[in-house]
Amino acid sequence: MKLSPTEIHSEIERVRQNNFRQFVKKVRLQKVRGFINETIELKYPVTALVGTNGGGKSTILGAIAIAYKNIKPGQFFPKAFLGDESMSDWTIELELIAKQIAQDRTVTRTARFSKSKWRRDDFPERPVQYIEIQRTVPAGELTRFRRFLSGNLDDYNVSSLNENTIKYATAVLDKNIEHYRVVQNIRNPNIKMYVGSTESAIGYSQFHFGAGEASVIETIDRIESSNDNALILIEEVENGLHPVAVRMFVQYLQNAARRKRLQIIFTTHSQDAVNELPAEAVWASINKRTWNGKLSIESLRAITGDAPSTHVVYVEDAFVKEWTENAIGRFGEGIAGTTKVFSAGGYPNVVKVSQFHNENPLLQIPSVALVDGDIYDQTRGQSLPEHAMFLGEGTPESIVFEYIFSNRRELVSLIRQRCFLSQFTEDKILESIQTVRNSQCDPHIIFSELSEKLDFISAVYIRAGMIDIFNEKNSHFWSPVIDFIKENRIS
Repeated sequence: MKLSPTEIHSEIERVRQNNFRQFVKKVRLQKVRGFINETIELKYPVTALVGTNGGGKSTILGAIAIAYKNIKPGQFFPKAFLGDESMSDWTIELELIAKQIAQDRTVTRTARFSKSKWRRDDFPERPVQYIEIQRTVPAGELTRFRRFLSGNLDDYNVSSLNENTIKYATAVLDKNIEHYRVVQNIRNPNIKMYVGSTESAIGYSQFHFGAGEASVIETIDRIESSNDNALILIEEVENGLHPVAVRMFVQYLQNAARRKRLQIIFTTHSQDAVNELPAEAVWASINKRTWNGKLSIESLRAITGDAPSTHVVYVEDAFVKEWTENAIGRFGEGIAGTTKVFSAGGYPNVVKVSQFHNENPLLQIPSVALVDGDIYDQTRGQSLPEHAMFLGEGTPESIVFEYIFSNRRELVSLIRQRCFLSQFTEDKILESIQTVRNSQCDPHIIFSELSEKLDFISAVYIRAGMIDIFNEKNSHFWSPVIDFIKENRIS
């Protein structure tokens, strides 16, 4: 069910090349619920919207939904008779792939709220499934299920679930649901309820489902029953789910998007959901400002001042976070216990996040950004703002691995100890390091490749061990970085 890195890359390329029948490529919020000229570019068929409560995730979701005229704007942006006067000049611009309108280019459409009414000229139609937060509310608390408390069975049709619903819901829930059924009103199939079954064939209605069980089955059933090329919108994808189920569910969403040519947008507060997606697929919204990249849920707490510390460091990804934390713990005398490191996505996102942090008048904690050195171009003499610096020259994983490779013979006994490789001879370790070096693989998977050569010993152990060795032997590398963190202050 999980897409391979190659499949994920091909999906990103498919979006880049506009190889969809229908797709929302960009949405620009000119003045909507506190957003002013924020543009979100959707680069992957599945997009996660993360952020603080009230940060704007649902606003973005709604702005994407009204790209199609069969969705009523009032469903997402209702106007009360009192308090919503600011809606008078709201504007949402959308860039769309719409092959039925233009085969060789994208098209733009603008939605405006004018004279107490949304104006949307020549907007296309598209099948849209909006899967609201109510899916996790127990059936007994929802009005739509009351008709199942009594009634005539002759008015309903009882059938088996869609084969793909059974297949994928079973995988997500880790529970066999092949004997589950769906009960639908004959005259209105949208009036429906699911019926479960125990391993001993004892039946029970949706009134007795767990919240996660009902949510997964209904959501997957709606997605599998949707038209190809549909737009799927999901509020708080993790609600009612165990973290393992969240990860499996996001894997399923990517699988379904690829199979059915869907575009899926969901809001979430779950780091487990974010971790299953490429950086291109994650947008963070904090106080009506947006960033693209794997801005971690933990880092959101730092931006909003919820993480107690005296210094904050933003880096690009999990590897550099581990590398930097190790160095601060080893060399950061005076700041080691009070400095927090957060992954904030790639460049330039990491710089923008740190800048937003330092410009926030409510925060008195300084922050810096450490930018991977692989984007540095000596011929252009690139510069960074005062609160940012380059971390070496080259990809961080390569910096660590190349040092280990260059000194492998004198370090091999230490590598064997620190990376928990005691079951291997030193010759085998040296041979594996040489093989990985010869393969010239993607730097981001160096440690996974080495793990494979060493009988799949944990790549986590290998990475942590080599980081520790590099830092122990290279205090000169970290000295200017530690000084930079210590000296940086909000003026």
